[in-house]
Amino acid sequence: MKIYNFDLLAYPHVPKEAPRTPVPSSYFDPLKGAANYNEHLEEMIHCEELGLDGVVFNEHHYSAYGTMPSPNLIAAALSQKTKRIKIGVLGNILPLRNHPVRVAEEYAMIDCLSGGRLIAGFVRGIPPEYIWYGVNPAESRGRFEEAYELIMTAWTQPVWSYEGKFFQLKDCAIWPRPLQQPYPPIWIAARSAESIEWCVKRHLPTAQVYQTTAQIEDTFNYYRKVARDEGWEAAPNDFILCRHIYIDEMDKKAQEIAEPAMRYFFTVFNRGFNEAINKGAVDQRLVAALTTERSFNYFREGNRERRDFSKLDWDGLISTGYLIAGNPDTVARQILDQMKQIGAGHFMGMFHIGNLHHDKVISSLNLFKKEIMPRLQ
Repeated sequence: MKIYNFDLLAYPHVPKEAPRTPVPSSYFDPLKGAANYNEHLEEMIHCEELGLDGVVFNEHHYSAYGTMPSPNLIAAALSQKTKRIKIGVLGNILPLRNHPVRVAEEYAMIDCLSGGRLIAGFVRGIPPEYIWYGVNPAESRGRFEEAYELIMTAWTQPVWSYEGKFFQLKDCAIWPRPLQQPYPPIWIAARSAESIEWCVKRHLPTAQVYQTTAQIEDTFNYYRKVARDEGWEAAPNDFILCRHIYIDEMDKKAQEIAEPAMRYFFTVFNRGFNEAINKGAVDQRLVAALTTERSFNYFREGNRERRDFSKLDWDGLISTGYLIAGNPDTVARQILDQMKQIGAGHFMGMFHIGNLHHDKVISSLNLFKKEIMPRLQ
């Protein structure tokens, strides 16, 4: 099993009285924000010292939920602060990027700077980001797939041209090329039937996070079915599970620390994204434009509803699998149970939950290294 730290880099100082959607940027204190960036970088660097396989982060906009509008900057910084650990960006939001050539160039540069340690991730993003960026979500899939094709062409052809609906280029050659040839490992965050099928046709691993364990099992089983239909068998390394995680010496103490951090996370997550949809700030038609009627039909009966995890109590958070927390024995059991149920080969732990204090993140990581990693490897 490969083990990673996945970091959303949430801003930890949004007060309860702040407006709901959007949260004005006046609530971002630059001094506190700078300190937050440095603490998260320290945690990522510490992961190398502890022997984790990688650190992974993503791209989000207009929200305290994830203050990494440019994850490539974090990747570049980490490339100079670490020597061994894999650096995963999951991922660049291709439909919102002005040009995929820039993504191909930056990823290639990060791969060279890091000595060939990049995991290159691509995602489509979420509905509110489209409306706030002024991009038609109905074009999301087309833009994503075309951008991916263009990036693959740029990485594998010395001189190339491209003629698509959204991008047209002639006689191009990117500099630099990735150190990992022909290109870095690629991960995709995919959930809908169409996205899973697209990944399978390209033999690309897929990552899952905000679903119940049963829903993720359905998603991965659908991937396996499509792969068999395509004439190949999916392996554990084709699947990545991501979960919030906190370890303390006792279960009760873990709950006392992790539950408030999860509640804070729900607050900034809902303000940034869910409430933008649910309260009408983002037209439901724009949300629907990102999917089709068959997008989630592979879910078994009872797995099709989107669960509002902000309303779950502690037992609900644990039983659905959204959160893994407790003493080392409890946490090891929860990880192994979920990984066995879904058949994944990669585990990403979100060790920094919401506004969890930096010292608690470090202590949780240390316990994970000492008490849990030996049982997983």
